[in-house]
Amino acid sequence: MKQKKEKSVFENQSMLIWKIAIASALSWEIAKFTGSQHPYLAPLTIILCIKTTLDKTILFSFYRFVGTVIGIILIVLLAKYVQVNGFTLGIFILGGSFIAKWMKLNKVIIEQVALSILLVLALEQQSSGYAWDRIKDTLIGAIVAILVKVYVFPSSSIKKATTACNNYSNHLTGMFIEFSNWIKGGCDPVKGVEFQNQLKKDYQYLDQMKMDLNQTSKAFSYFPFCSKKGEVVKNLHQKTKNISKGYLYLSNVTGTFKEWGKAGTMTDQDKASWANQMKLFSERASNISSNSPIVTNDSMIISIPMELINWQYHVSLFQETKEFLNGSSS
Repeated sequence: MKQKKEKSVFENQSMLIWKIAIASALSWEIAKFTGSQHPYLAPLTIILCIKTTLDKTILFSFYRFVGTVIGIILIVLLAKYVQVNGFTLGIFILGGSFIAKWMKLNKVIIEQVALSILLVLALEQQSSGYAWDRIKDTLIGAIVAILVKVYVFPSSSIKKATTACNNYSNHLTGMFIEFSNWIKGGCDPVKGVEFQNQLKKDYQYLDQMKMDLNQTSKAFSYFPFCSKKGEVVKNLHQKTKNISKGYLYLSNVTGTFKEWGKAGTMTDQDKASWANQMKLFSERASNISSNSPIVTNDSMIISIPMELINWQYHVSLFQETKEFLNGSSS
C-alpha cells in the first residue's frame, strides 16, 4: 500500500475545485446583493480559506476574519491623520503586527492584519467604502466557505474515509498472516527490514488519518443536520485507532523477532507458538470495528515458562533500553 506522507484522507483535488468554484459564485452574488462595491473580496476569502478538511477551513476562515477586522480598525483610527507613503505603511504594519503578537494571535492572523493594513491604506482613499466592504465581504466569504464545505458533497469524503479505513483493516489482517509465515520460516532479517519500513509508513498515514477524523467529527457536531455524519466519522475515528494499535504492535515487535531470527536460537516450538499467536490476531483483525478491538482478554496464547517469570521485567526493560540505545546511535 503506497501513500504520501501526511496526506489527508479527505484530500480530493477535483472535489476541492468544485467547492471553491461553487462557493466563489455564491459569495460574489451575496456580496453584490448586500450592496458591496468590491464583491471580489468574498470569493478571495473562499479561495484562501477552503482547505481539504473541515476543521482547517473553519480555522482559516476565523483567522482571516479576525485579522481583517484588527487591521482595518487600526487603519480607520489612524490613517486619516497621516500621509500615505512607504514609511507610514511600514510603521502601520510593524505596529499592527506587534499588537496582534501581543494579543498572542497566531501567524495566520498576523499575516491577515498586515495584508488588511496594506490594502485598506492603499485603496480606501481611491475607493470610498473599501474598508467596510472588506470586513463585510470577508465575513460573507468565510461563512459561505464553511457552509459549502459542510453541506456540498460531504458524503463523498466520508465514503473515501470509510474505504481507506476498510482497506487498512484488510491490509492489517494480511500483515498478521505474513508475520505468521515469516516467523514459521525463522524470521529472515532482510524481510524484517522490509516489514519495518512498510509498517512505519502505514502507521504515519494512520496517525494523520486519526487526527483528521477526530477533528472532522468534532467540527460536524456544531452544524445542524450533520449529527449522523458526525457519528459516522466518530466511529471511523475509533476504528482507525483500533487498527493503528495493530500496526504499532507489529512495528514494535518486528525488531525483536528480527534479532531473534538472526541469533538462530528460535526453536521449532517457539516458531509454532508465535506463528499461531499472529494467526489468531489476523482472525481478530478481520472483524475489527469501532467497538471491537483486536486485543481482548482471551487474545494471548503465548505464555512464559515458570522458570523465567521472575526475569520477564528485566528482559523487557533490557530490550527497550537496547532499542533506545540503537535509536540514539543511528
